Amino acid sequence: MLKLKNITKEYQSGDTKVMALKGIDIEFRDSEFVSILGQSGCGKTTLLNIIGGLDRYTSGDLIINRKIYKTI
Repeated sequence: MLKLKNITKEYQSGDTKVMALKGIDIEFRDSEFVSILGQSGCGKTTLLNIIGGLDRYTSGDLIINRKIYKTI
């Protein structure tokens, strides 16, 4: 089981904060096959990088097999 609760991701671009993900709530069941679709720049790759552990999220909870991972 994989669950994301209120996941946000902010990037700093000069003096501006860019919100790549804004409060994502999604849950995947065991052995579930899913597709992630959306327009260019909507955060698909950022979301996949967070799920895969390649990127850190700004806030929220990532739950994998009932274990909660929090941001540092």
